[in-house]
Amino acid sequence: MITGINHIGLVVKSIDETISFLNKIMDVEELVRQELKPMGQISCEVQFGDSRYELMEPYGDKGVVPDFFSRTGSGFHHISLKSDNFDEDIKKFRDAGVKIISISELNGTRYAFTHPKTSGGILYEIAGK
Repeated sequence: MITGINHIGLVVKSIDETISFLNKIMDVEELVRQELKPMGQISCEVQFGDSRYELMEPYGDKGVVPDFFSRTGSGFHHISLKSDNFDEDIKKFRDAGVKIISISELNGTRYAFTHPKTSGGILYEIAGK
């Protein structure tokens, strides 16, 4: 079952500049930062209160994030949903006519991404075990 929002993904020009800006208007805590070279991004999760952002900075010129940034600049990228039963939730999405464009695993968590044209114009990431 989808149990809530995990985080909101934002593509940014600079993670450090974005964190500096966010800290002017609210206190954010950097949780983890990692290079994801195959995806063309540096990813940083920050938390404020009960909410989280994934800040995604382009890394190199090839990959999902550099392509997104070159087309649109900084902005909203995706909503990550928490799943307590990954396989069941993927089946529900598919049964509802949603195309799953990728499934991967990182650090023991499985991730799937929907095709926005089949999920109401929104790119969803489903994150679970």
